[in-house]
This record gives sequence, C-alpha cells and structure tokens, in this order.
Amino acid sequence: MKYLKVLVVTVAILLQGQALLAHSGKPAHHVIIDTDGALDDMRAISMILSGDEIRVLAITCSQGTLAPESAYAQVRSLLGAYHHEGIPVAIGGAIDRELPYWSSFAGSLSWGSEKRGTEKQVPENRGPRNPTSLLQRTIENYPDSITLVALGSLKTYADWLRAHPGVKKKIEKVIWYNSHDIEQGFNYGLSPESYDYLIEAGVPIEIVSNSRKDLVCDNVYLDHISQSGSVYARQIGQVFTDAAVIERVQDNPLWDDLAALYLAVPVLFSTEQTGLVKKVSINPALPAGFVYETITTLLSSSLATNNRVFNAFPVDKDLLKKEYAEILDTTMLLYGPEEWKAICLTNEIHGHTGIYSIIGAKMGIRAMEYFHVGINNLRATSFAGNIPPLSCLTDGVQISTGATPGQGLLAISGTIEEVPTVQFEFNNRTIQMVLDESVAAQMKREISYGVQNFGLESDTYWLYIERLAIEYWKNFSRYEIFTITEL
Repeated sequence: MKYLKVLVVTVAILLQGQALLAHSGKPAHHVIIDTDGALDDMRAISMILSGDEIRVLAITCSQGTLAPESAYAQVRSLLGAYHHEGIPVAIGGAIDRELPYWSSFAGSLSWGSEKRGTEKQVPENRGPRNPTSLLQRTIENYPDSITLVALGSLKTYADWLRAHPGVKKKIEKVIWYNSHDIEQGFNYGLSPESYDYLIEAGVPIEIVSNSRKDLVCDNVYLDHISQSGSVYARQIGQVFTDAAVIERVQDNPLWDDLAALYLAVPVLFSTEQTGLVKKVSINPALPAGFVYETITTLLSSSLATNNRVFNAFPVDKDLLKKEYAEILDTTMLLYGPEEWKAICLTNEIHGHTGIYSIIGAKMGIRAMEYFHVGINNLRATSFAGNIPPLSCLTDGVQISTGATPGQGLLAISGTIEEVPTVQFEFNNRTIQMVLDESVAAQMKREISYGVQNFGLESDTYWLYIERLAIEYWKNFSRYEIFTITEL
C-alpha cells in the first residue's frame, strides 16, 4: 500500500511537470503514429492526441486490421471530430496478406466525423499515398528528435529508413505494440522483415505488451474515462455506445492503449532490456482501477490552459461582471476553457470588449487546434492593416496564439483584406483562415448602425459595441464561421 501511495504521488508530479513543460511551448514528446485501423488504435490515438505534453506531427496508415485506405478514412474522420485536420495523414503500401477475420467488423465502425477542413489538394507525389515523402517533409527541418509509435506493423517506418537512411539520427526510439514473444505477435507477422531491418539499422525498439487479464475495455473502464470531460474521452465513449461494438469488444484487453499510456506515463511500467530491444510491461502490482484513473487523467490533460501566473485561469462567477458571468457556463461548454481565457485576456489587453478582437482570438484558437499545437508555435500574418476597427483583429490573434511581434512570430501584411484574413504557419505548412463573408458583412452593418445612431465618441456607442461583441462571442462558433485553406 505504501508503494502504491508513492507511485500515485509520482504519477501526479510527472503529469503536472510534463504539463508545465508543454505550457512553455515545448512539448516533452514529438510523435509520429502508424496505425492499421484497429478499434484499440482509435483509443490509443485519442489518448496520444489528448496529452498536453505530446505533439503529433503526422499519422501514417498501414495494412493490418484494415487495408491502408480504410485506415486512412478512419483516421481522417477521427481528426475531423477533434478539429485537428491539419495533422498530415498518409496511406501506406499494401502487403500480400489476407485481412483478418475481424476486419469487416472494424471497417463497419466510424471513429469520428466526416467533416473536414477545406485543405487545398496537394500533388499526388506529395499527397496521401506517399508516406515516405510525407514523413521526410515532416521532420526535414524539425528541430527535435522524434518518437515513432507503431500500432500495427513496422513496414512504413522500415520503408522510410530504406529510402532515407540518414533519418535514423532524428529517431529517438520506436514504441511498438506487439507480443513479447515477438514472432508470435500479430503485428510482427504482418512484416517480419521490417522488424529485422530496423534492428539491423540500429533503431531502438520498445515493445509494449499486455499480459494481464484484468485490464480490459469494460464498463468499469468506460465509467472511469467518462469522468474526464474532454472531447477525446467523449469520442471514445460515443464509439462504445454502439450496441454492436459493446457486444463484440466488451471485456477485450487494452492493447494499443498501453503503448499510448507508456509514452505519457512510463513510470507505471517495468522494462527488460536486451540489446536494442526493450520489453515493456505495466506493473502487475497496480490495480486496474488505478490504471484506468491514470488514463482518465491523461485524457483530461487536454483541458489545461496555458497559464504563466495562475495555477488555473479564474472562472469564478463572483469575479466576473454580471454580463460575463451570465455567458460563462454556455461559452465554456460550447468552446472550452482555452477560448474563454483567450477572449477574456484579449478584452482586458485590448481595452474594451471588441468585435474584431474577439474574432481574432477565435481565429488563433482554431489555428492552434487545427495544427494540434500550443502557444508560441505558430507564425501569423495578419491582413487587417493598422486602422481600427479591422486592425483590432490582430490583437486577438496575438493574445490567443502567443505569436507576438517581440518574438518575431507576428507580421502585419501591407495588403489589407476587407474580410478578416490571417495566415498561420507551422512546420513549413501554411493555412489561410478567412471569416465567412456573410458574418463579415453582418459585423460591418451592425457597427455602421452604431456609428450612425450613437456616434463614435459616445458612451452609448461603446456600450452598444460591448453588447454586440458579447453576442458574437456567445453565438459564433469557431468551427462554423471560418474557411480554412491549406496553401
């Protein structure tokens, strides 16, 4: 019991420390994921995406449970549900092997939403059917070492290294789910030569496996994660409300889930090293409920806001003016704590509750969500000029993203677009975000009404603008009012 108490404290400190590290703009883990489309991959990918200390740079889809094209469709739908459409996804090559008997069931499920961004199509030789090219572009100028997570075979990663041997120096390790009796594992059997190649190439491989019978996807597990409140936990729960899913997978072991948990909280696991291969097992002394609670904590870490001064950003209604207290519950539920914080700070720093500044803050939060990054990671170029009220947009962008002129991350273009427009760049990829023209026209029309009827210098005008801005804050979803185009 004493050991367990010490471990609980250690896990809490580890998760808190990693969250603080991520809040500095520098995540602890820089990850590429390969998946074969199994249902436990959906849970594992969701856990990895939720990690406040983890940055997912790309996802590739290989053959295993599903054909690569089917796995690609599942991943894209999942990223659509999480609004992380900017994470690049590629389709790997097929292998000469029949799909397993459970493939048709796995393929009949839907991981997420078909709603996607409006990314511009890229040439086929750079597009979703060329994982080697995508992976190479992803890490080409990336400053940090990469952890490769393999939830299926190792074929995609082996093919990448064969084509670009020099990439080995960028790879910290491979975390792979497979049986510890390596040659008996399903994932090994998909491409044995790929495992052999990576070992010969000198790539460290950490093999995670579940030998316990009590770590299963059952109602106890689902009840635990339902307490998280994060979009990632809700999506997992949503998939498992399907009667067919419950019937088929009830009490199935947690498999790839443990690879995700090991990445985030390695202190829960014991290891056995032989050469380049490390066999990883979750500590047998840990109660299943404690493991589930740690998964819940990981899923909840996505709800953290990027604070420097506060332990948590204040949401006490007694601290808020009446008109803001009235919208707190609704806006927090619809748009989350990160947007609430960004708009509150924008209003304070901007000097008043402004319409364009709120739109800029929503733009910045949406861009970070799209690329799945935190503050201080995006370069932004505003096309709003330097004349209010349009230029107020830029204040919201810089406060929400941390992209400030002082850091060299924010520029104001000499070209002015009447419809609010900002370009965001991350890892040599650029998107253009434009406010819906009908929303922009509504804003101009309602601002003009205030000017004509109250005058710019009157207190009545600024009260009118504040009330209007609060309505926009409350009613304009960042998922519905912007068009995103990948350039």
